[in-house]
Amino acid sequence: LEVLARRTALDGYHLYHAVRAELLTDLDRAAEAREAWERARTLVRSTPGRRFVESRLVDSGAMSIPD
Repeated sequence: LEVLARRTALDGYHLYHAVRAELLTDLDRAAEAREAWERARTLVRSTPGRRFVESRLVDSGAMSIPD
């Protein structure tokens, strides 16, 4: 995926980072997955998309739900 991202505009696409984060999670590479989720969060434009990304960050322990 990283080679593909370097050769295309995928680095600016939030779903690329979300897919990468999911794959990294499956590989037990939690720190890298959190970074990918954070990148996705900076790129996502829609409210539902942002909620999804933030829920995955909460699931990863990288973000807490505000009171």
